Amino acid sequence: MASEKCTIQVYVRRTGEIVPVEVTFMSTTFGDIVKIICERINESEPSHYYISLNNETQMLNDMIFEPRHENQKFEMILKTKWLLERIAERSIQKERLQSKIRDELEEDDTVIEEESIPRINVNTTSVKQPIITIPVNEPITTSSDILSTTSNSFDQRNSTQQNKVILGNVVRQTIRKIPRHDVQKYLHRSLEKSFDILLMGSPRVGKSTLINAILKKDLAKTSAGRNACTNAMTYYEYQETYTSAEDSSSPITSKCSIRIWDAPGIEDWTTLDIAKHIQNLVKEKNPICLIYCASPGSYANVEHIKVVIEQCKKLRVFIALVVTNMYASDEVDEILETFKELLLNHSVETNVVDDVHYFGTIGLCAAVNSVVYETEDVQMPPAGVDELMLGIMNSLSEEKLLQWCFALMDNGPFWVRAQSRIWKTFNLFKRWIGF
Repeated sequence: MASEKCTIQVYVRRTGEIVPVEVTFMSTTFGDIVKIICERINESEPSHYYISLNNETQMLNDMIFEPRHENQKFEMILKTKWLLERIAERSIQKERLQSKIRDELEEDDTVIEEESIPRINVNTTSVKQPIITIPVNEPITTSSDILSTTSNSFDQRNSTQQNKVILGNVVRQTIRKIPRHDVQKYLHRSLEKSFDILLMGSPRVGKSTLINAILKKDLAKTSAGRNACTNAMTYYEYQETYTSAEDSSSPITSKCSIRIWDAPGIEDWTTLDIAKHIQNLVKEKNPICLIYCASPGSYANVEHIKVVIEQCKKLRVFIALVVTNMYASDEVDEILETFKELLLNHSVETNVVDDVHYFGTIGLCAAVNSVVYETEDVQMPPAGVDELMLGIMNSLSEEKLLQWCFALMDNGPFWVRAQSRIWKTFNLFKRWIGF
């Protein structure tokens, strides 16, 4: 017979700690467990967290701990809404830091490249250190000498020291905690609108299947037959809401429409048609990003893809080149190599993480399988979708980053899996600015 009490180990995804908690069967609630852990890790907002059972089931606060739970795996996870606020807070910190650096340097007649402020990359693996993208051909720097590479003064040592003093002053003014009211105001401003994601590629390459896997919504019924061809510009639309409330005020709700545009196949277009089409789309939609899909056996004109990439670069739209149906044949590797060569015309390959190839602020390329792949002898699970989602998240900034995260809001399993990886980048950013 089970004892009346036991001690469970709870992994806190935000901090990486494992916290032991003594519980009483049929008495302790999972809300009690959250409060105990928050007290131990000095977290003031237990309402922002929940307990996950075996990395798949959310335990509600009023649920009671039963004997059958004793030997299970528990994690304390930050709710997606509050993670979104933390992302917004980081965006505000970055904006303020950049603005203050510019102001200080203008006063001191000192020049600094914006790229000297490190860009935080979300790493999709459990590595010791997240990755910082640095300018091409620049030596790797630490936080103590991050500004030294921008100095063109004859007396480099004096100039570098001056830059360090300026940076120190800026950091001290900027690292104070952003008031929650400002964070919520920033979120409402970013999210209270319609925003768009563009899909391109030949018919029957799995675009709809991919977007359904990314958003965890059945937005488009997919088909493998000829009728799956889309000859006109279509879109799938859904709505999300963000609600915030201060203690002294009524709740404020922002509503937005998220539209996924599926462009018709471009096989018969001229390069001029493609360029005009991309220009018109971006002008009308101001998309978060463009996702171009190709798969083994599908038609993909390299010259057309070149034009798409060139226009995205010109119009500052991040492009993700995605090989779908990655288990279908060895042709996947060839398509991925072609994508890499096309992106190399515009940027060096700045990073490779979990088979996602990054090319600066221009784009990335990756291979995915959005659903379970089955043959008579083999069954393979979905692969590469989380990495693609994190790759795009890693490559966007400010408002578009928040909009991309908001579009993924209902993909609960993704946020559970990705949360600890995202927190690593936040911690690196905070260490760099002096928290």
